[in-house]
Amino acid sequence: MHGLIDTLSLRKDIEDAGFNADDLNFEAFYDDLASSGKHDELRSVIEEKVYSYFKDLKLPNTPTIYDYLVLGLREKDIIATFNWDPFLLQAYMRNEVVTGNRRPRIAFLHGNVMVGVCKEDKVAGINGQTCSRCKNLLTPSRLLYPVKRKDYNSDLYIKTEWDVLRHHLNYGYFLTVFGYSAPKTDIEARKLMLDVWSKNKTLELAEVEVIDISAPHHIEATWDEFFFSHHYMVTDSIFSSYLFKHPRRSCDAFSATTLMCAPWHDNPYPRFETLEELQNWVKPLIAEEDAYARDKKQFSENPLRPNEKIVL
Repeated sequence: MHGLIDTLSLRKDIEDAGFNADDLNFEAFYDDLASSGKHDELRSVIEEKVYSYFKDLKLPNTPTIYDYLVLGLREKDIIATFNWDPFLLQAYMRNEVVTGNRRPRIAFLHGNVMVGVCKEDKVAGINGQTCSRCKNLLTPSRLLYPVKRKDYNSDLYIKTEWDVLRHHLNYGYFLTVFGYSAPKTDIEARKLMLDVWSKNKTLELAEVEVIDISAPHHIEATWDEFFFSHHYMVTDSIFSSYLFKHPRRSCDAFSATTLMCAPWHDNPYPRFETLEELQNWVKPLIAEEDAYARDKKQFSENPLRPNEKIVL
């Protein structure tokens, strides 16, 4: 966000409108514009350039954090994101060949440039494709821009995404926060999440993990309201997170450790050079899930070789 003005070539537009663009905080600046109700032309230019820039972004062919995330969670899980960019959805689609339906739900809380909607049939899909019902072209989903008081209810698609997140927070057991610092412009978002999470009936057993490069005391102060007692973890790298130490099994491993006093050994993601290597590594886990669904077999603590339990 700090470099967005120059990344989008907005400096001249902003200065031509009479503003000083030096050391400008994009989120605070846009909030001031929206709150004033003035400079509609400048706002339109900003929104058009933002949308155009993010729409054209593409993932590289090599494995990314988005691929690890999508492959590391199951259909019971959700990835809720505030990002406008298409990376998560691109990873979601290119890994479907491995996951099939065994992949997490994605909720785009501020809209997404890759999502299109049909308001008549209340259908969402890929921007540029047609509605599965009426066959009309889907229209781009609305993007929510960084203003302090966001409207999460008037747009049906965004409201639905928030409803899905609230449902998962209401029953969630392990909450991971990654790449989100809860900025001041997200007051409403934080309140919506906290109101539901604090009423979770299993909150006393649940865990929160925050992945952030900030100082631990700053992280603890920011997220303290979401923590129950000492039930939280802080790490500065997603590869050292519980989520990536137990891909597709984080809740199972955590419950075995805390509820049954039978801790599982770690089964961390290796770092792969190719997407195919990552997908092949995950396949046995998915096969085990298929067997569980079919035969009601219990998950193994040791689903993958050579990472086998060491007997001392």
